[in-house]
Formats: sequence, structure tokens, C-alpha cells
Amino acid sequence: MKIEIATKEDVPEILELQYKAFLPVGEALNWLDAPNLKETLSEALEDFPKFTVLKMVDNNGKIIGSVRGQVENDSLYVGRLMVLPEYQRNGYGRILLHKIQDLLPHNRVWLSTCGDMKSSFSFYEREGFKTFKTEKLENGFSWVSMEK
Repeated sequence: MKIEIATKEDVPEILELQYKAFLPVGEALNWLDAPNLKETLSEALEDFPKFTVLKMVDNNGKIIGSVRGQVENDSLYVGRLMVLPEYQRNGYGRILLHKIQDLLPHNRVWLSTCGDMKSSFSFYEREGFKTFKTEKLENGFSWVSMEK
């Protein structure tokens, strides 16, 4: 596996990865209209230049994981950390999370996640993130912002 900076040409494959990675979460929570499952290719292409996007590729060049980051006022926002379901639980998400933090200079790192998805929430806690804000969404789910 290797990690590279993604290009605009990678956006369709990363969007497909996004659907595959987040669909099991959406199904588990019965939240199939979650924003990351409804994003269109044109929306993804429009957002792409706002972030540094990393891709993890296998030996055949297939994108199996991705993460994006954006630094503003010395704070690194980490978003869309995702790994194909068949590659999950192998440490690839952790590798991507560390790589984006190593790549982009910052004094603080933060992210948001669904607090109702305990596996994701506890993963970030194990990585040293602490909750600083919790919101209840209109659909009843909790949206948690975490930092370290």
C-alpha cells in the first residue's frame, strides 16, 4: 500500500469509495440520506480544491482508502476518513489519519463524527481526540466535534 496526494482525476473513484465505505454505517444507523451518501460527482469536484486529499492505493493502483484535510488558523480539520469495508480493521484508517496530520502543519486537529456510531467514535478517542461539542441533528442523531 502506498499513500499519495489525490488529483482531480481521482475524484470519481474516491466518491465511489465514499459510498462503499459509508453505506454500512448508513445502514446500521438507518440513515441512508446522510450527506456523504448523497454527495454528487459535481459536488465532490467542486469541494476537491478546498482540501488536501490523500489516497491509499493497493499494488494494482486501486484506491482503497482516503482522507482529506484543511488548515485554517493553525487548526487542521480532518474529514472523510474512509477505507473500503473489505480493508477495514487492518490499521489503514489509522495510517491515513496520521499521514494527514504529519503532512499539514497545525497546532490543533479537529474532526466531526456521528456520536451514535460507537466504533468510529471510540476509534477517535483511542487516537487521543476529546469531545468539545455535541449537537443533536433534526433526525435525532448526535453530531460530535472532537479535537486534540
